[in-house]
Amino acid sequence: MIKTEKFGVVYLVILAGLLSFGVNFFSPAGIVLKGQWDRSKGVVMAGSNHDIVHVDIEINNPLRVRQMIKDTKVVLMDVRPKELYDMGHLPGAFSFPLAAFDEVLDRLLTLVKKDSTILVYCSGVECTDSHTVAAQLISLNFKQVQVYAGGFREWQEMGYETEKNES
Repeated sequence: MIKTEKFGVVYLVILAGLLSFGVNFFSPAGIVLKGQWDRSKGVVMAGSNHDIVHVDIEINNPLRVRQMIKDTKVVLMDVRPKELYDMGHLPGAFSFPLAAFDEVLDRLLTLVKKDSTILVYCSGVECTDSHTVAAQLISLNFKQVQVYAGGFREWQEMGYETEKNES
């Protein structure tokens, strides 16, 4: 009798494990089991193996971003919601929320040349909105698109200057 119960317990544990791995694999918000675990190599988050994450266009150095902004040869795009942008953003950044990308696309096309250097950011490393917008810009034939992976959160943590929209 005890042998049968042990077999049943082992069987249920194996079945539960297989079922949980199967659900995780097919879930759009599944936990990453392989791939990017090193934060220096890109965005690490649940589902990042399914999301649009282009590590090769990321800038993970806030000092480099700061220098790019000081040189003012970069178009800086904040893709967070407008409310967050108004509360604080990187100096000189334009608000192009991902949720309103289609509505602001005409404005973007009139302001930015296809060969301009564009730096896109959002809230931080857990946010892939900047990668999504960067992919859309690349598909529109913008040539020099990069993503500041640390985003607004890292910028603030570094103690760098920010701007606010006063209402």
